Amino acid sequence: MSKLSTFFGLTEANDKILRLAKIMSMLLPIVAATIQLSTTFFMVFVAEALGGGSFIDGMMLVGFLIVIQMVVQTLLDYPTGALGDWIGQRYVIASAFLCYGLAYYMVSLVNSATPFVFLIALYALMGIGSSQLSGSFNAWFDNNYRVAMPGDKDRKQYGVFWGKIGMLFQIVATAILIPGSIIAAILGRAWVFQLQAVLCVVIAAIVLRLVQDFPEVEAARQKPTMTEYTSLLKSGVSFLFSNKFMMYVTIGGCVIWSAGFVWGELILFPLYFSYLVSDIAVSSFRTILFIPGIFTQERSGVWSRKFDPKTWIPRFRLLQFGGFFFYIVLAITMFLFPPAAGGAIIDVILPFTTIAIMRMPASSVLPVLLIMCTFTLTGLFGGFAEILTQRILLDVIPNKIRNGMYSLSPTIATIFAIPQIALFGWLIPTAGFPVTLASVGIVALIGVVMIRKGLSYPIPMKHDDIAKTESISLAVPAE
Repeated sequence: MSKLSTFFGLTEANDKILRLAKIMSMLLPIVAATIQLSTTFFMVFVAEALGGGSFIDGMMLVGFLIVIQMVVQTLLDYPTGALGDWIGQRYVIASAFLCYGLAYYMVSLVNSATPFVFLIALYALMGIGSSQLSGSFNAWFDNNYRVAMPGDKDRKQYGVFWGKIGMLFQIVATAILIPGSIIAAILGRAWVFQLQAVLCVVIAAIVLRLVQDFPEVEAARQKPTMTEYTSLLKSGVSFLFSNKFMMYVTIGGCVIWSAGFVWGELILFPLYFSYLVSDIAVSSFRTILFIPGIFTQERSGVWSRKFDPKTWIPRFRLLQFGGFFFYIVLAITMFLFPPAAGGAIIDVILPFTTIAIMRMPASSVLPVLLIMCTFTLTGLFGGFAEILTQRILLDVIPNKIRNGMYSLSPTIATIFAIPQIALFGWLIPTAGFPVTLASVGIVALIGVVMIRKGLSYPIPMKHDDIAKTESISLAVPAE
């Protein structure tokens, strides 16, 4: 058995699944490193430019730019997903990274004198890139996995494979956080953005070269006519509402996802910077948070084999990172231990330098530890929920509309998120973070209730790429 087979836990390795494993292990590290390199300070960089050096003063305009990005992504997400089903995912993925490359270069030019229309164009371009990337890579992998592993009937092997993929991505994404912030501290943030621009172009070239379909998948793709493209657009929407299982599970997941948008765009980094002090300190804390995620990602694929999806998906969605329990615990933490201004500062210095890799007020130690424990525990449940859900959808969604369906979900989630961002953006300065977090938790709870209702209906079974509603059992026998 090869090293790749051992790493991905492949009990029945063949040339096709090994090819998929090689592509994933080659492409994922550079993708993870590129995406994560500047995430700690990207929003802060733009906000400071808009606020004349003040991050807080620029947040309102950043919120407006984020809405523009989300609107553009919403308008194009589903059409570009169907485009991937029409012409092949690799072209759409490559185009997405070219858009990201140009956007990163543009943000490297931003300063306090930059015209606002330039930033509007930048965020619109990021919206175009996000619309093309969402769902495309997953659709390509799932379509080809079904050809490579026809013997994986209950999709347990699929869950293990995705757990390993998540672990690999998490390792690189975690390892790059502190180096990215240190490079920014030494060479400047703009230099990091330019490096990301170059890496995006490299990724686009790799995708065009490697991310190709097996002949069986290519042969099943519809001929590129505009009539069939518009038919694909209609088919995806029709399929979503073709049965109550698909409708409630998908829309419920989108409701939870929309709450995650609010968390990521409005709450996450203000929460970090409320308890910590510098870019590098935030990166160090995120690195510490992500390290347990490396192990939970891998284990979630293995341990999820023991759980019945219909029974456990709602439970794990309730407890997951970005779920009801997650938001409520953070709300209680911020209520009991509000961020304190001033006081004694604790510094951890990088050996042989004067760079503080961790800096926080002494009063932040306890809430930071509570936040760390919450992230770690809920991250494990999120991995379970995602893998169990994909085990079902892999065989429910027809290949010919898979990319479109995977893109339709973020489109719906974004539509749900836009009014929430406006509402909760107003609520944060009005009522504070604890009330806002609890409110976001209620939204996530609504999504869980919808998923639970959807799973009470029969699961559609697909035969010859056409879905039929039949009751099937996904219960996992005791081992």
